Amino acid sequence: MTPPTSDAYYNAQLNEIVFPAGILQPPAFDVNAVDAVNYGAIGVVIGHEVSHGFDDEGAQFDAQGRLNNWWTAEDKKKFEERTACVVNQFENYYIEPGIHHNGKLVLGEAIGDSAGAKIAYFAFQKAQKANPAPVVDGFTPEQQFFIAWGQFRGDEIRPETQRRMVQGDPHPIAKYRVIGPVSNMPEFAQAFGCKVGDAMVRDANVRCEVW
Repeated sequence: MTPPTSDAYYNAQLNEIVFPAGILQPPAFDVNAVDAVNYGAIGVVIGHEVSHGFDDEGAQFDAQGRLNNWWTAEDKKKFEERTACVVNQFENYYIEPGIHHNGKLVLGEAIGDSAGAKIAYFAFQKAQKANPAPVVDGFTPEQQFFIAWGQFRGDEIRPETQRRMVQGDPHPIAKYRVIGPVSNMPEFAQAFGCKVGDAMVRDANVRCEVW
C-alpha cells in the first residue's frame, strides 16, 4: 500500500500489521478528538488487525510466519465451535430478500471486527481510569465509543455493489460490520439501555464470542 492509502493489513508471513498515513486522519483518528472517538474508530481497526493473527486463516501460521499448526487439539476444537456461531450470524444478514452473506467467506473479517471492538473497548476502559472521558452533547463516553465505530465504518453502498460483494468480498457490508460485533457485546446494550429482545441485542444463547 502507498502512504496515502486509507487501509490497514495484517501479513501472516511476516507477522506484522501496517497502518499507512492515509488512515491516520479523521474519521479514523484525530489527535484533537476525545479518547472515546479515537478508541472507537482507529482503536477498533488496530484491534481488528492484531486479531487477524488469530482468525480462521491467521491462526494457521506460527510466530515465524510458517504454515504450521501450533494449536492444541482442544483449543482448535473450541475455536471452530465459536467461529461456527459467527458463520451462522452472518449467514442470516440479508442485503435483500433471497440474497445474504456467505458466513464462511466473511468469517475472518467478522472475527476481526468483533475482536477489535472488544479489545478497543477494554483498552478504552483502562485509559478512562487514568484520564476520565467527558460527556459530549449528552452522550456518555461509552456511547461515544460505539457511535465513533458506526461513523467510521458505516457507509452507503449501491445495491449492485452489495450484490457483488456478497459473492466474493471477504468483508461484510459496512452496515453489518457495525451491527454484527456490537450486537454481541453486553457493553453496547448497557451503554444505550437496550433490553433483551431489542433489535441490536442478540440473545445470550446465540451470542457469538470468539475471543
